[in-house]
Amino acid sequence: MLAAAGVLALVWAVNGLLTKEPGWTEIQADSSGEPTCAGDFVLCYNAGADGSSPTTQIKSLTVLYNDAAVHAEKLFSATASDGNVRGLSLLNSNVNKPVALDKEAYDALLLLSEFKSREIFLAPVYEQYNTLFFCATDEEAESIDPAVNEQQRELMAEMAAFASDPEHIDIILEDGNSAVLRISDEYLGYARKNGIEKFVDLYWMKNAFTADYIADRLSAEGFADGYLTCGDGFTRSLGGSGISLSSTVYDRVGKNIYKAASLGFGQVKSVVVFHDYPASRNNDTFYYQYSDGRMVTPYIAVQDGLCRTSVSNLTVCSDVRGCAEAMLAAKSAYISGKLPTAKLKKKLGESCAFAYSQDGAVFYSSEKIMIGDLLNDGTVAYTARIIEDKKEKK
Repeated sequence: MLAAAGVLALVWAVNGLLTKEPGWTEIQADSSGEPTCAGDFVLCYNAGADGSSPTTQIKSLTVLYNDAAVHAEKLFSATASDGNVRGLSLLNSNVNKPVALDKEAYDALLLLSEFKSREIFLAPVYEQYNTLFFCATDEEAESIDPAVNEQQRELMAEMAAFASDPEHIDIILEDGNSAVLRISDEYLGYARKNGIEKFVDLYWMKNAFTADYIADRLSAEGFADGYLTCGDGFTRSLGGSGISLSSTVYDRVGKNIYKAASLGFGQVKSVVVFHDYPASRNNDTFYYQYSDGRMVTPYIAVQDGLCRTSVSNLTVCSDVRGCAEAMLAAKSAYISGKLPTAKLKKKLGESCAFAYSQDGAVFYSSEKIMIGDLLNDGTVAYTARIIEDKKEKK
C-alpha cells in the first residue's frame, strides 16, 4: 500500500536494463534557458544498439532532443511562442483573425476537430482549477472548489456553457495551415467582465501531442531504439524492433494507492494512462487531495466544468495510433460517471487494447495485454479479469 504523496512516478520499462553506455541510458536535455517541455519527460535510449558509436550517438541525440523539446513547447503551449515557431498560442493573441500555423500545430487542431473534442476551449475553467490545485489547506480549497462551493459551481457552468457551444467559440481551419479562433461578441463581453484573456489551452492533453511530435522527429532522424514517457501518462516508442513497453497499474481507494499489477504490451506504438492521482512530482500540480481522500483532478467535463473520472486508472495501448489519437479516442469514456467498456472497446478498435482497475480487480480487454505481479499482500488482493463482450445497459 502506498500513500498518495509517495507515488513518485508511473513505472515504465523496456526489455533491458538502464546502464551506462553502451546500452540503456537516460538522455538529458539542456534547454539553455528557453521554454521547454523536457522537464516533463524521460527519454531512454539503447545507445549503440544499431552498431554505431554510443558516445557519438548520445551526443547527437541530446542535441536533437533538446531542440525538439523546445520546439514542441512553443508549438503546443497556450502561452509560449516566438517569431520562429507559429504555435497554438497565436490563437489566444489573435482572436477572430486568421493566423498561419506551423503544420504540427495545425495538424493537432485538425485531430481535435476530427474527434469533436472541445476540451481545448476550457482554458478559463482550467485557470480556476489551477488556483485550486495550489491550495495549501482544505478550507482554502473548498472556497473555490465547484464541487463544494455553489457560487464557484455556477461560474464553472457559465464558462463551460461558452466552451461547449460552437456558436460562441470555435476554431475554423482553412487552407494553407491557417486557422481562426472565432469568438462571439457575447463571449468576448463576458470575458472582459471576468478577466478572461486565454481562450484555448490543451492543458492535461498537451503532452500527448508533445510526445508524438518529439518521438516522430527523433525517429525521422534515425533514432529508433528508445522510448519517451512523462508523468502525465503518455509514452511513445521510437519504433525500434526491440522496444517492448510495460507499465504499472495503480489503484486509488480513498487516501490509499495500491500497486495493483504490472501490464506488458509488447512492441506497441503508444501507451496512454488516465489516472485520478498524481503520478510524479511534476504531475502533483494538477491534483488536490482533501484530508478525507477525495481527489480533484484535471479531467474536466465540457458540459458543466466539473472534474469527473470513471475509474482510478485506465490504460490504453495502441499498435498504430500515437498518444494524442489514442487519448482522444478514450478520454470521453474516462471523463464520465461510469466507464462504458463495450462502447470503448468498439471505439478503440482492434489496434488498441485497454485495462483498468476497479473493486479489487484489474480488467483487460485483450490477451494482447499481459497481466503480472498482481498485488496480494495478505490484506489486499487483486485478480485479473478479461472484459466479456456483452451489451451494456443503457
